[in-house]
Amino acid sequence: MSTLENGMLVQHASLGQGTIVALDAKAVHVFFPTSGAQFATKLRLPMALSFLTPSTSPSAWLASLSGFALDGKTGRYGRACAWLSHEDAVARFLEAFPLGFADPKYTGAGKQRGERACRWRRANEAFVEALGGGQGERLLAAGEIGELVERTLRVERHVRTLHKDAAKISFEDGLKDPAAARGFFAALFELLATTTPERSRFEALAAAVVALAPSAPRESGWPMVTLLPFIARPDLHMLLRPRFACEVAQRLGLELAYVAEPNWSTYSALLASAEQLLEKLRPLGARDHVDVESFMHVSTAKHARPPLSVPAAT
Repeated sequence: MSTLENGMLVQHASLGQGTIVALDAKAVHVFFPTSGAQFATKLRLPMALSFLTPSTSPSAWLASLSGFALDGKTGRYGRACAWLSHEDAVARFLEAFPLGFADPKYTGAGKQRGERACRWRRANEAFVEALGGGQGERLLAAGEIGELVERTLRVERHVRTLHKDAAKISFEDGLKDPAAARGFFAALFELLATTTPERSRFEALAAAVVALAPSAPRESGWPMVTLLPFIARPDLHMLLRPRFACEVAQRLGLELAYVAEPNWSTYSALLASAEQLLEKLRPLGARDHVDVESFMHVSTAKHARPPLSVPAAT
């Protein structure tokens, strides 16, 4: 490779895929997510040219990274936000729950950090009881929209404080229009009827949410589109709260490809990242995306320990 540019995605022979965050006369600074560091790796020139090639695999997350600043003492470029390796994130989670996802503090219903997962699971049980087993579809077919709304709000109240966003659409307000509510429930049950999430059905639900509140900021539709699928099928679906999802993606190195308006590309990227994280967490006892969502909150909490130190020069 003879031409290097800031922001270029590159492949290193041993360090994997990375993005160039800075260039100087004697070195190229490349951030590699797999290095588990908050800082870019400093590769000496011209020696580095024999180990780097242009990356052929796109990465929306790497391509959108920003906020690197030069530390005068070390000569390294570090991220403004605290980057966490998977190992460090797991260590933070185990500080709170030493027995992992089987820890009594995590599975119990007390007022501790594990209460989050308990409330999601109670909401799931409430959904199954109120709308599962075809009950929701039968109410929709019978035109019982008011009853559908009432049952949905009972489910949503279990977790109302867990999915707040600055500009979220209120379920209570959004479902007041019977015609718009009918379209929303029809799209919701269609999405939940499949064994794997489908693009066309997700997009139909996103369109139905727009009909609930056509003048609302598009970003505020994400919690409305993803909340009930996540509650109903946490083995398949995932909640997306815009501000939190973007922050977690940056800190944990998750692929998100975020766009403000609810869309399939972003949602499918979120599902893929959640599934990859779930597989990594299964040895700790993780079962589904409820555990993934709880892990994200605990491992990136502000009270957690400081990030890793600067790695040795390369």
